[in-house]
Amino acid sequence: MKLVFREYLASLRERDELDVVLPDLLSELGYNVISRPSTGPRQFGVDVAAVSPAVNGEQQLYLFSIKQGDLTRAEWAAVPQGVRSSIYEIVDAYIPNRVSNQYKGLKVVICLCFGGSVSEAVRDTLKGVIDRESNDRISFQEWNGDYMAGLLAHGVLQHQHVSKGLQSRFQKSIAMLDEPDVSIQHFTALVEGLVKTDNQLPVQRLATLRQMYICLSVLFVWARDQQNLEAPYRASEVVIYEPGSWSKVISKPRL
Repeated sequence: MKLVFREYLASLRERDELDVVLPDLLSELGYNVISRPSTGPRQFGVDVAAVSPAVNGEQQLYLFSIKQGDLTRAEWAAVPQGVRSSIYEIVDAYIPNRVSNQYKGLKVVICLCFGGSVSEAVRDTLKGVIDRESNDRISFQEWNGDYMAGLLAHGVLQHQHVSKGLQSRFQKSIAMLDEPDVSIQHFTALVEGLVKTDNQLPVQRLATLRQMYICLSVLFVWARDQQNLEAPYRASEVVIYEPGSWSKVISKPRL
């Protein structure tokens, strides 16, 4: 399951994909998302801002700088959108000027977030910047593709005790993308199982919607890489159809 999510994250584009999935993942993990990606206004290196759940009575302000794929030397040194530039914009401008009074008393975690991994050519330079800019209030974390894949695997599909059978349905729907009829049968069984879970409270229903959305997004990205979008196209109908209509989608003829 973790491998499925890791390959999915590595294939996400930075804009309108990875930066859309991350806030939903954070919400699912109990973070309070206070700022989402936007176009137009300058963001000073911060794509997503969120307040963490309380640990030992203490919350922290997480500031996420998002980049697609691996963190290479080119991504590190690019001007003005490179990771190095983003770090200094966060430290020099965002933290002193953009953090609201409500959160000024919180410790800050600058979180470098990317779908792949850190290139060894960048690792020592990155460590040097982190060591220099860390202090009693500011610390750094690295959320690479492998780490976020673990959060998705253990946070999304195990929330509300999703059964191993449903997780297996999800994996099979991806494995059978070259056979859309089979893939859609497994995905439909997954959605039906998620909806049948005891989710009467609004927060539980919202969690179920996030689960379906993220699973659909994973299915789409894998299908895009295989250049065969029939299964996710039909799966999107499964997600929005009335429960009583799902059987119609399964039997829908090929496009």
